[in-house]
Amino acid sequence: MAFDVFKLRDRMVGEYRDYVESFVHIYDERIEGFVREKLDEGELWPDAVLQLNPAYEPGPMLGDLAAKGELHWGTARFFGEDLRLYRHQEEAIRAASRGGPVITSTGTGSGKSLTYLVPIVDHVLKNQPERHSVRALVVYPMNALINSQLEALESFRKENWPGCPVRFARYTGQDRDEARNAIVNDPPHILLTNYVMLEYMLIRPAERTLVGLTTRELAFLVMDELHVYRGRQGADVSMLLRRVRQRAGRRDPVSIGTSATIVTDGDRAERRGRIAEAGRKLFGIEVPPDHVVEETLQRVATVPVPEGRAALAAAVQAEPPPPEPEAVKGHPLAAWVEATFGLAAEDGRLVRRTPLAFEDGLQRLVEATGLGPELCRSQLRAVLEAGNAATLPSGEPVFAFRLHQFLASGGSVYATLEGPGVRAALDRGPGVCVQRRRGRAQGSLPARVLPRVRAGDVSGRTGPRARRGAAGAPLAAAQRARGRDRGGGAVLHGRARFALG
Repeated sequence: MAFDVFKLRDRMVGEYRDYVESFVHIYDERIEGFVREKLDEGELWPDAVLQLNPAYEPGPMLGDLAAKGELHWGTARFFGEDLRLYRHQEEAIRAASRGGPVITSTGTGSGKSLTYLVPIVDHVLKNQPERHSVRALVVYPMNALINSQLEALESFRKENWPGCPVRFARYTGQDRDEARNAIVNDPPHILLTNYVMLEYMLIRPAERTLVGLTTRELAFLVMDELHVYRGRQGADVSMLLRRVRQRAGRRDPVSIGTSATIVTDGDRAERRGRIAEAGRKLFGIEVPPDHVVEETLQRVATVPVPEGRAALAAAVQAEPPPPEPEAVKGHPLAAWVEATFGLAAEDGRLVRRTPLAFEDGLQRLVEATGLGPELCRSQLRAVLEAGNAATLPSGEPVFAFRLHQFLASGGSVYATLEGPGVRAALDRGPGVCVQRRRGRAQGSLPARVLPRVRAGDVSGRTGPRARRGAAGAPLAAAQRARGRDRGGGAVLHGRARFALG
């Protein structure tokens, strides 16, 4: 049975609504009606936003680059000769191989780690790999990322080239003294660490030997997840990187940064300029805007977007496609879905479209075709679900989509300073003048009814109903849900948001 993410969204929101409404017991009928009206409008659970993950433009295989002499043959062997890069990966690897600096700002799942691992491994293999010294320092914001990257490197070695001379290790607070001593006595070519341990390496006497080994032949300085380093923490890390570069002496390591979310607004030139400025502040070196690599996208649909009311209506009324790649890519409604929820054109280049609420997209389709909302809704869902079930040769779905649902915790409701029969309720803060009666300005007073209502009426009197507690914890189902970045799951996010894919 196919997994229906839309039904899951409706069930989770329904449970959350039951949870919130179990607290709402208001004696004043007018305020009660005001609150119920706001809840019915979805004040605390707005329409889910649909995000369609676009397809990346493919580039060459590593074996092809090695055959041209652009990469060491061992680099292709280590990662897999048949590993096909995305176009933006190829662009970033070429830039790093030329000497950087490079900042790669692409979406989740776009293979950002290869943009620095490939040139690092290539450099080691071309420059006396038998000599054990740290050539690359890769800094992550958390140990989980370090462990994941180390596991990926071990997997490449095991599956492709068990005897590869390139060595890598981690240096974190999780490692015991024996592991740290092993790094000092026989340093790896690639050292994975976090910014806290990097700070300790520079200030603790016990690490002085390791600092010398790390910076003596350092060729690459990589910062993963650049967007994490902001404010005071960003200033601290930027000074840390300057000290590392100072220790490196005349050898100026290639600076590489990656991030999925640095700048999202403005045109391409503005985005690249601001990303380059962020890199300059963090690394302490000039980063030209043309050294900022953004993702390269391509359309999945093989047919044009239907133009005109009749053509789009015919697309909606057509039989939904089966979950097969070519059938989905050739369906006219799939082309409309990709253009509405996924891609937009900018200066001759495809970019991600700003996420749109599913209901807003549905309304556009209804208005453009003149067809009923239920028909349009069912056909949209059918196309999305078929696209999520159909897979491309890369293993990715044709339409990898997610529903982002924001859940608000509620706040306060305010009432004017009048009697129960005439007072007005509003959702703005206290001190707002809402009306004048009998020559006097009417202020506002917090009634505090969302979501923990304990006021019998606005005057503050309480009653038995006001002391009733919550009716269980229906969000447990949401908290137990698990998912993936691409279709078919549910993931709880910060700020009371969960994403359904």
